[in-house]
Amino acid sequence: MRPLKLTMSAFGPYAGRMELDFETLGTGGLYLITGDTGAGKTTIFDAISFALFGEASGGSREPGMLRSKYADPATPTEVTLVFRYAGKEYTITRNPEYMRPKGRGEGLTKQTAGATLVCPDGHPVTRPKEVNAAIRDILGLDREQFAQVAMIAQGDFLKLLLADTRERQKIFRSIFHTNLYVELQDQLSKQANKVKYQWEDVQNSIRQYVEGILWGEDPAFADQIRQAKEGTLPVAEVLSMLDSLLDSDAATRDTLEEQLQNTEKELETVVALLTKAESYQKRKQNLALAGEQEVSARLLLVRKQEALEAEQARKPQQDQLSVEMTAIELSLPEYDHLTALETALSSAQKLQKTTESDAVTASKIKSTLSAEIDTLKEERKSLENIGAEKEKLLRQKQEQHQKRDSLQKLTADISKYHTQLDNWKIAQELYLAASEKSTRLMQEYDTKNTAFLDEQAGIIAGRLKDGLPCPVCGSVHHPSPAVMSDTAPTEDEVKKARKAYEKAIKDTEKTGAAAAKEKGKVSTLEESILKQAATLMGLQEIGLAESAAQDAVSALKSSIEELDSRIQIIARGQDRKNHLDDLIPKKEKELTAAEERLTAAKEQMASSAASIQSLTNQLAVLREKLAFKSKAAAIAQRNALDAERKALQSALNAAEMAYARAKEELAALVASIQELKKQLAESTEIDVQTQIEKKNALNEQKASIMKEQKAVYTRITSNTSCLKNIQNKSAALSALEEKQKWLRALSDTANGTIKGKEKIMLETYIQTTYFDRIVARANVRLMKMTGGQYDLKRRKDSGSIQGKSGLELDVIDHYNGTERSVKTLSGGESFKASLALALGLSDEVQMSTGIQLDTLFVDEGFGSLDPESLNQAYNTLAGLTEGNRLVGIISHVAELKERIDKQIVVTKEKSGGSKAAIVM
Repeated sequence: MRPLKLTMSAFGPYAGRMELDFETLGTGGLYLITGDTGAGKTTIFDAISFALFGEASGGSREPGMLRSKYADPATPTEVTLVFRYAGKEYTITRNPEYMRPKGRGEGLTKQTAGATLVCPDGHPVTRPKEVNAAIRDILGLDREQFAQVAMIAQGDFLKLLLADTRERQKIFRSIFHTNLYVELQDQLSKQANKVKYQWEDVQNSIRQYVEGILWGEDPAFADQIRQAKEGTLPVAEVLSMLDSLLDSDAATRDTLEEQLQNTEKELETVVALLTKAESYQKRKQNLALAGEQEVSARLLLVRKQEALEAEQARKPQQDQLSVEMTAIELSLPEYDHLTALETALSSAQKLQKTTESDAVTASKIKSTLSAEIDTLKEERKSLENIGAEKEKLLRQKQEQHQKRDSLQKLTADISKYHTQLDNWKIAQELYLAASEKSTRLMQEYDTKNTAFLDEQAGIIAGRLKDGLPCPVCGSVHHPSPAVMSDTAPTEDEVKKARKAYEKAIKDTEKTGAAAAKEKGKVSTLEESILKQAATLMGLQEIGLAESAAQDAVSALKSSIEELDSRIQIIARGQDRKNHLDDLIPKKEKELTAAEERLTAAKEQMASSAASIQSLTNQLAVLREKLAFKSKAAAIAQRNALDAERKALQSALNAAEMAYARAKEELAALVASIQELKKQLAESTEIDVQTQIEKKNALNEQKASIMKEQKAVYTRITSNTSCLKNIQNKSAALSALEEKQKWLRALSDTANGTIKGKEKIMLETYIQTTYFDRIVARANVRLMKMTGGQYDLKRRKDSGSIQGKSGLELDVIDHYNGTERSVKTLSGGESFKASLALALGLSDEVQMSTGIQLDTLFVDEGFGSLDPESLNQAYNTLAGLTEGNRLVGIISHVAELKERIDKQIVVTKEKSGGSKAAIVM
């Protein structure tokens, strides 16, 4: 990265706009930033850093502190940096957040931070976050990395030199992107812990399965069961014990199965005997009960016969009811006719009321429409001539528009006239100047030409030689030749004067023609304006015409606006007239319809009255003839008679069915008694109590066996599952133990946590390669700056296995052969070591990352060096400029001012603020 131009506005101590063109410093070499203390030397580095990254070069200066306290309130605070990277040119402009005067009113408002980056193709990138990301992509560095390798700010020299392993890890991680190795370390640690947790989970699962082992209190297994549940029995022996326990329970299961089968056979025999005894007793009970039921059945049969005979005696009553029902059924159509007449009468009455209401409504509508039509016709008559009035107003408006346009053209031509008049005056002045110049040059030419001719004798005399004839008189003797004047012009001077005069003449002719052309334009415009003014206003003076035309245009605009208003009113009246032309026929049509509706209503009222009278008479005759008031009443009576008839028939049917059922039940009882007597004669009696006691004993024996069976089955099922699960987990446990060993060893190696070893992580190990190269590059310069006394060396044995190590730094003193910590160096020695290390880091970054750093910035630190050390440091920095590298140094040291020609001098101004200038 090489800065080309830096522009600061109201930034730091620079109150106004300050521009520094770095291109004037060249493409290589040293340049010095010097000046008064506190004048703003470091501010130049701050401005470059702020433009690139939005932060100053030093960590103590926040962006909000960058507004100049000397600046005018209206002057914006911003920095613009033009820089080149990889052969491409970029322009970046930033401003910090600060308070500025409001655009309107009094008081202050906040100016938000902003940034714009213009790329080589002209594409702009806006918004600070996007610009920051673009700068990181272009340079390959963020602000912290830039401060480490390109811009070593005041007070930052010792940071890298005195940093411990942890601090250097952070610095190298961001610069050399070794965070990938940190991620690998983390992943290995996580994987090792994950396998450990998996192994513990499997171990806990096996312990849970062991706790689930069921035991039938067999003394042979008591000791092994106790050890297994305490966790002292190895997994292999647990599996062997489970096999033996399952074999024992399987044998017990087979024995119990055989006992259960024998018990169930004995129980089946007893149950069969009890079933026979129960059947014998039940038959005896059924026989006694059947005898009792036979007596009741015979009495019931007698009662049912008597009830049947009573119902049969009511048969004539059913026949009478049928006759009455038939008579009612025949009269039902008459009731339908009665209903039809009632419905027709009701409809006629309703129609009469509706027709009367319709007649009233039609009459009202007719009256309303007649009045409305008369009103609309009067309004239509008042609008008869509105079209002609509108045409008249439109003609007036068109005439005034034409006059206004003519007057506006006149005012435009007058304005053009004044402009053309000015052009003519300018052309005249150019002509007069050219004429004056040609006159002056003509006089100069005449003077020189005359002088040249006057001096011809002297010129000829200057060429005479003794013994050679004179070209004028032919004499070979030249006793008194003419002498040439010291001020005489040469022939070339005369020719130049003539050419200048001829050119001036041409210029005079050209400007004269141009002035004449402009004058012609003025005359043409003046003639046209006067003609228009005479026609439009009867005036013959341009000044009066211009004022009068403007007044007339203003008056015409007001008149046109008034006409527009009147035309709009007329247009609304015309729209109303057109609307009335459509509305009046519609209303007349509605009136005709209302009259027709009234006539029809009156005719319908007369017809309905006659129909109502006829229907009323027919209803009176029919009601006297019918026995019931309505068809519903007749049907209700018929249904009542039918229900009574059906009830009589139902009672008869029920009596017949009851008699038949009682007769069938008696016959069934007689047959059942005969069958029971036969069965009892063929059976033998059994001792029921004895068999019941035997059955209960066998059931208790069976329940005991089944209970024991269930316990055995439960143990076998549970222990079989435990055996399979422990076998599965045992295999997984072995695999996890093996995996845990090598994965933990790999994680401990990568994370530097091997017991008894130095704490060097994989990332640190990788970083040591970079660090060793940085130290090697630094030593090349440190040896020069210290006269071969000091070498830096990475400490390979930290002397402790407790803290992180691998990036510690010592110094070798070749004068006394000692090796010690860099923290023991003096102030000047520390500065030289820090500078060498910073330069080594900068070189390594460029070599290993491909980042291009064409410029290096160093802020202060040289004041602590003795003259010899200063000379060594100067030579070291001067060596950096090889290969077109530009190195900027901030320093007060007088010797550097004398040795470095290229300087940016910063001075304080008495009025406040500072200024900077490049001095070569």
